[in-house]
Amino acid sequence: MNRIYLKSTVLGFALGSILFVIAPLGLGIYIIEFLKPAFVPGLLITQLLIGSTVGAISIIIALALNGLIFTIPFLTYFLTKRNKKA
Repeated sequence: MNRIYLKSTVLGFALGSILFVIAPLGLGIYIIEFLKPAFVPGLLITQLLIGSTVGAISIIIALALNGLIFTIPFLTYFLTKRNKKA
């Protein structure tokens, strides 16, 4: 069970970090701009809670929230996959 938590956390934070980096770089690509709220939900939540995302602490909080949000689908997938095997 601990392996499932670790695997989903690592994959969730990796995907969240990658999308956190890609989202602001895709200024010329329409689909990335259109999907920006789905790519960086941690940033949007940080803007709602703190009021801005200026500063290192705000960016770290946004990145952590983004990783946490993307961990949830991985955890759900791995838990349902495990339950189907049993």
